[in-house]
Amino acid sequence: MDHDKGQFRRPSGDEGRLLLQDMNVHHLGLTEWALSRLPLNECGKILDIGCGGGMLISLLAKRFPDAEIYGIDISEESVAVSIDVNKDIVDSGRCRITTDTVSHLPFRDGMFDLVTAFETYFFWPDLRNDIGKAAAKVRNGGYIVIVSETYPHPAFKERNDEIIESYGLNLLDNEEMASLLDSCGMDVTVNEIEENNWVAFVGRKR
Repeated sequence: MDHDKGQFRRPSGDEGRLLLQDMNVHHLGLTEWALSRLPLNECGKILDIGCGGGMLISLLAKRFPDAEIYGIDISEESVAVSIDVNKDIVDSGRCRITTDTVSHLPFRDGMFDLVTAFETYFFWPDLRNDIGKAAAKVRNGGYIVIVSETYPHPAFKERNDEIIESYGLNLLDNEEMASLLDSCGMDVTVNEIEENNWVAFVGRKR
């Protein structure tokens, strides 16, 4: 179904719930690929920023069965859907999902072994500041993973320009994002599947 474009930024109501369910299916391949780029075998605490429909939290819970997982989203509907999708680990106390913003993360600096942000950074209100806020929550030696199914590329320019205009995305060039993460104390690997226009930035905190 076609969705109101505003729903992609902040899903709400029945339409938002349907969109979130669609996203869980549509983004599964991207998410599995991006997680395969992460060189991390054990994890104590994880933060997922912009948790959407909760599919990533489910995959993280399976990959890191001993981890405590925190999810945040600005959308109350996203939080509700994520809790429903991950009911078992939420009920057990292993996972906590709340309505919060990247600009005001309610966690201490250096708290997390892994911070993830999938299909969300381009909506952040103050991108450079917000990237810094997210990176600050990663412990030394920990990781941040930022993933998008769209990045600036000549082969996709017409499509991407239309998406940027329609949805108000703030897409960074891959080099610019890598440089920004580097300035936040991260050693960055840029992973691309060029034919899909997918990118995953994996940063390790120095």
